[in-house]
Amino acid sequence: MIIIGGGLAGWRAAEAAVNEGASVLLVSNGAGNSPDIHALNCPVLTEDSVEQYVNDTLSSGKYQNDRTLVETMCRESELLKHEFEFDSVVIRPLGSSVPRCVSINHSIGAIALAQIKARLKGKVSLEYRTVTAEEVQEIRASDPQVKIIIATGGWCGKYSFSTNPPYLKGDGLEIARALGGALKDVDENHVQYEPTVRLEGSHRGIPVITTLLYEGARLLDPQGMEFLSDVRLNKDELSKAIFQNGGYAFYDLTQVPDERLKECNMDLMERIIKVAPAPHSSLGGIVIDPKCHVLDADGQIVKGLYACGEVTAGIHGLNRLGGNGGTAAMVFGSIAGREAALEIKHDRER
Repeated sequence: MIIIGGGLAGWRAAEAAVNEGASVLLVSNGAGNSPDIHALNCPVLTEDSVEQYVNDTLSSGKYQNDRTLVETMCRESELLKHEFEFDSVVIRPLGSSVPRCVSINHSIGAIALAQIKARLKGKVSLEYRTVTAEEVQEIRASDPQVKIIIATGGWCGKYSFSTNPPYLKGDGLEIARALGGALKDVDENHVQYEPTVRLEGSHRGIPVITTLLYEGARLLDPQGMEFLSDVRLNKDELSKAIFQNGGYAFYDLTQVPDERLKECNMDLMERIIKVAPAPHSSLGGIVIDPKCHVLDADGQIVKGLYACGEVTAGIHGLNRLGGNGGTAAMVFGSIAGREAALEIKHDRER
């Protein structure tokens, strides 16, 4: 089995595959956005439920999501609370009806990656390089039975100002297309902007978490006047409002408690931060089914080809609910690895 991508989705796929007895080669040119995932969604509170989580995700995506993928993600996310010891603080992400974002020291992406890599030490073959569509075509031509999982992340790195590493430009999309996979919603309407991204200094391009708007933070327009006090807005609506009010804003953290800022690993001396919306997540990509099979233009399974994480389409619709990027990577990474390994077993039994 070959897994292309070294972020959270790719490593989750590798672990699930190894647990099913598969031999895995993971090829990576970087961890993408995964180390910067602060939190993920998981319905841990008694006032929450899988059904409510599904409804929030569909509403945030303006009901353009693939409901079967959403239901799979929300249902399977419940397993995460038995796998990780989350912090006691549960945060309400923008666009959610209840607190649902959980973390570990505000760094769940980096911590989860480190834990998975430690568990898989010596069990996975690694190569650090970029894989081209032509190379994958040659591999499939020489061995049609090889299972390939595409977990290369999104394509927002192509923008000059974004929160993404510059190498995230959609390589996985070309690989899928070359092997017969269908793409969906790969356009400007399916790019989610992070509303509060630093504009200046050495941290330019680094987001400031929006959930602080529930905890005393304010947004000030270029003239220093407060606006957007309605924190029920989702990230898409918030970004559009900032663009319409001068294109940038000042994130005022003066009323946020010191302890909360420390939990977020923020500088206590930096209380007013100039921010602007920037491309953060691609919402379109490779078409998959709930078992992460890549589908062709006719909706048929492309045998032996899987995809997971931000490289896929359909989960988020027109706007990603805050916290769902990490959840989707965790859930569908595990599904892709498990299903690809099971296909290998079935091939051997024939």
